[in-house]
Amino acid sequence: MDILSEFFERTHLQGRLFFSGRVDGTLVLDKPPGMAFIHVISQGGIDMVQPGLPKLSIAEPSVLFCPSSCRYQLRSSSAQGAELICASFQFGRNTLHPFPLGLKETLVFPFKELENLTPVIGALLAEFQDQAPGRVKALNLLLEYMFVVLVRHAVIEQKISSGLLYALQDGRLSAVFNRIHQEPEALWTVEKLAGLANMSRSKFSACFTQIMEISPMGYVTAWRMKVAQDMLRDGVQIKVIAASVGYSSQASFSRTFLNVVGWPPAEWLKRDAGRDLPQVTAYVQPTQR
Repeated sequence: MDILSEFFERTHLQGRLFFSGRVDGTLVLDKPPGMAFIHVISQGGIDMVQPGLPKLSIAEPSVLFCPSSCRYQLRSSSAQGAELICASFQFGRNTLHPFPLGLKETLVFPFKELENLTPVIGALLAEFQDQAPGRVKALNLLLEYMFVVLVRHAVIEQKISSGLLYALQDGRLSAVFNRIHQEPEALWTVEKLAGLANMSRSKFSACFTQIMEISPMGYVTAWRMKVAQDMLRDGVQIKVIAASVGYSSQASFSRTFLNVVGWPPAEWLKRDAGRDLPQVTAYVQPTQR
């Protein structure tokens, strides 16, 4: 499986449209943690205002790709306002450490640089204007495809410099992640992982931690808990899960799960069953005249 396909297959991307319409003033966002955003500006001009950074002005039809760490406001800069469609994205319902996108800054892609997305953007706008059954689902599928294409562009343009996507492109580390993902039950040590990367233990640990912002064994544990959560949702017995992710006893697995996730496995599953993705709210604050 190619790099991007593996990333999206394993992280369960979920997109949701949360705002569409005209902005004449400032679009104020309530941004739950861990979400990335796409803003499609089809008409008018927008200024992106970020604390401590120069104003970013967008004067042509464009797509904004905003990482979860970015804090900003979108203000209309043209007399007629601006037409926006906005979507939020989260990588499944787990927010464990193995899944940082690695994008540090907002990227702006003018429509003219996204020729392969032109029909998708057209379909997106047409679907939004229509009221046909299944409209919300269709919009979300189109937006998720757009997300994949934008990540592809960010990778090609070397805008992603850390996180799992970056690491999967590293010839030394990609084999390490493939083995961890395929064999979470293996008795991994830093020495074994460093051997897969053909690096010394100290050099491997430093390189891994710098790129992933988590230690190698911290990643192994977090990945095991992610796999365990997926298995819990599928109804697999806890004792089977424990063995499948490398624990010699149900008790040791449950202790680790509690430490990492915050609840015992059975309690977490009850909470998860009644929990939906966080909702993003947005409203337009009129310009003071």
